[in-house]
Formats: sequence, structure tokens, C-alpha cells
Amino acid sequence: MTKEAAKRGGPAALRYFYLGQGVIIGGALTSSAIAGTVAYDKWSKRRAAAETATEAAASERPLTPRPAQ
Repeated sequence: MTKEAAKRGGPAALRYFYLGQGVIIGGALTSSAIAGTVAYDKWSKRRAAAETATEAAASERPLTPRPAQ
């Protein structure tokens, strides 16, 4: 770890480097979570619309009479 700290410019520079890496990783995780939420919202709205369309089409079908017994 001391070699890495020396390579980065000292212990403080090493800490700042890893803090910066954490910010980058945190930003990537946050953006992927937001993208996932947006995708799920779109998917659920499409699914609800498809179910509504299916129910509407089913209600428009004429009922077939049962044969007399």
C-alpha cells in the first residue's frame, strides 16, 4: 500500500484517488438504477395497456349460444 501511495503522490493523494473512484462508481450505480426504474415504468404501462386492450376485445366478442339439452 505504501508503494501505491508513493505512486499517487502520498497518503492524502491516495485517499482522494479512492474517494474519486467511489464517486464515479456511485454515479454509475445511481444512473443505472434510474435507467432501470424508467424502463420498468415503461414496461408496466405497456403491459397495463395490453391487458386493457385484451379485456376490451374479449368483451366485444358475441356470446355463443349453448345448445339446447
